[in-house]
Amino acid sequence: METKIMSVGRSVARDARAMSKGIESVKEEISFWESLTSRTKSVKKRLERLYAVKVQLMENPKESMDLVKQLKEINQS
Repeated sequence: METKIMSVGRSVARDARAMSKGIESVKEEISFWESLTSRTKSVKKRLERLYAVKVQLMENPKESMDLVKQLKEINQS
């Protein structure tokens, strides 16, 4: 169970970092990973996270930035 919690926390931290970069940076990173001819499981998972971040940044930009701010505050505590 502890491993699962750590994994989720790690994914949330990665998503928050990706969101904090902004939509253009996320689009560039998606293009980079999509250009690879063979994709490992980790690359596929990274693309899934980036697609989700892209959708959130496009549909809910204010809420996404509020979430990033909250996560930064939590990590500083």
